[in-house]
Amino acid sequence: MRIELKEQNYFLKVIKTFFDKNFDKPIKGISIDSRNIKKNDLFIALKGEKFDGNDFIDQAYKNGASFTLSSSKNERNNHLFVENLNVFIKELIVKWLKGFNGKIVGITGSNGKTTSKDLITHLLRSNFTVEKTLGNYNTSISVPLSIFSFSLESDIYVLELGANKVGDIEYLSSMIMPDYGVITSIAAAHLDGFGSIEKIKKEKKSLLTFSKKKYNFDKIQPKKLKIASKQIKSDVFIKNLEIAYHVANDIIKDFNFSSLTTKSLQDCLENFVMPKGRGAVLSLNKVKIIDDSYNANPQSVKAALDHLSLYKKNRKLFVFGDMKELGKNEDSFHKQIGEYAAGKTDILLTVGKLAKKAQSNSKNFSLSLHFNDNFTLLEKLKELLLDGDTVLIKGSRSMNLDYIVNDLKNAK
Repeated sequence: MRIELKEQNYFLKVIKTFFDKNFDKPIKGISIDSRNIKKNDLFIALKGEKFDGNDFIDQAYKNGASFTLSSSKNERNNHLFVENLNVFIKELIVKWLKGFNGKIVGITGSNGKTTSKDLITHLLRSNFTVEKTLGNYNTSISVPLSIFSFSLESDIYVLELGANKVGDIEYLSSMIMPDYGVITSIAAAHLDGFGSIEKIKKEKKSLLTFSKKKYNFDKIQPKKLKIASKQIKSDVFIKNLEIAYHVANDIIKDFNFSSLTTKSLQDCLENFVMPKGRGAVLSLNKVKIIDDSYNANPQSVKAALDHLSLYKKNRKLFVFGDMKELGKNEDSFHKQIGEYAAGKTDILLTVGKLAKKAQSNSKNFSLSLHFNDNFTLLEKLKELLLDGDTVLIKGSRSMNLDYIVNDLKNAK
């Protein structure tokens, strides 16, 4: 990940306060990957279980870095040493945000946070200058880097906050101190890191502890909206739109602007582009593809199947890949998906050791097949497809089901 600094002078002013060092070069960007360093970048050398960014400090300088930063000492003059990288980045962000006079929206949730973030941003941009975290940049390092790429002159920052383990949301929330804290949903996800749904609930709710205005849509229902659309919209998308409308409307009113109109909502629907891999419906060669390939947990898969079932006049196919990080009950969760899919899809195609558990209910489908890899599944899928079919593609990110989507998009 690499970002350009819009506020180069201000960033340099802030970072100087932490070090008794001569900053004799500018900092124009920040990167955590030595391979995409540009001239006068700051390289942050992260250390993980399987890698150590400190091994690439020389490469970063060779590629043009003006400074490097890590929690390991280095003899180079322009190396910045800190005892704890996470603590330092938090302190740096807190000090940097003192120069920002706008409002911050923090969004988390087991499902829907990226789409809700994009919808809120889309609705607000008619009245404000809005910055948002790009894609899924929602981690303890990518959220701060996103913020550093923003302009201090913007009115609103809309930030997505993700969590894989206990403490992630608390860390990010205490860093950004949102004016508006939004929880979209709470469900079984990343159980390997959390251990239980109770810990997930506690972690997600920590966002509200640091937020001025609090919105927990796991407990409250946003106002129902009358939505006219030529396309079939999933219940999940409609809920995300209702969440976005609710929050955006409150923000607009807090700035003393007029409330959103029905026309604003319709314009949003017509112009909004779904985030990649999160339920966009693609029309490809007389076949509809529901591209939900970005990620998966039991709740989101069931919601995606509900969406698929709305295509009443079409033959329906479900491509299902493993749902990762579900802990000790992972087999049971996958078996439940096979049961839930009955009556909602005609054909079930699974890939991955865990997704194979969904085949225990295979007699309820006109065709049910398992594959050991995406390539073999794709070849069979192409063979099966008929004009008018609707295909749902859903699985965890590590299953790389976007490979199947991209191949179908590029097919003539």
